[in-house]
Amino acid sequence: MGIFAKTRMRFGALLLVVGALFGSGTASAQNAVVDLNVTLSPITILYYFSTVNVTVPSSAMAGMLCGSGAAGAIYNTSAANCDLGASGALNATGGAGGLTANGTIGTSPGGFNAAAVPLTLQNVWAVRAVGGTSANTTVSISLGASTNLTLNGGAVAQKIVISGPLVSTAPNVSGNNSTAVTFADPGLVNAQQGNVALTLDLSAATVAGLYETNNTGTGASNYILTVSGT
Repeated sequence: MGIFAKTRMRFGALLLVVGALFGSGTASAQNAVVDLNVTLSPITILYYFSTVNVTVPSSAMAGMLCGSGAAGAIYNTSAANCDLGASGALNATGGAGGLTANGTIGTSPGGFNAAAVPLTLQNVWAVRAVGGTSANTTVSISLGASTNLTLNGGAVAQKIVISGPLVSTAPNVSGNNSTAVTFADPGLVNAQQGNVALTLDLSAATVAGLYETNNTGTGASNYILTVSGT
């Protein structure tokens, strides 16, 4: 037998040994199947602002005070015009001093009522909720211990009185614009936003400035939000 034939036999025997050690085919993948179970505990969380600071600029005041009239552009930082349209027929009276025609514009021109001014605070609370004893959540509102906002938290003579608290959401759901609003649990992703509406009596507010419950600007209880039925 020649050298070449002996070499082929030895190489073939080596391949058999390697095949026996490592296998002659490709190794197959092994799957490990895992069944994951997650239990979420019920939770409802109310987001809110503990202090709400509202500034009413002169332009907003002009539109409100003009009432049913047409508010003109403010021509300085605190003055504007309110066009009430035609006065109607005025019957003049005459005397030695000349003619007098009374337009009777009244003390509430434009129909503005300072004792009952609606204030809507949009998106001042939100709720996330899953699970619980009900598939719905209710947010209710009530007045707090302090219903008067006084000028710089001081003299009671200059004050804004809060009344008529209401809550609402968008879009409309059960109880919108009442003291309690009910909606389906929104889950964890998109919180249900909500509004607060109050009625302000401005008839005793005759001075410009900051009206608050105390002079620190925090810690007052003007209205209370409560979560239930979840």
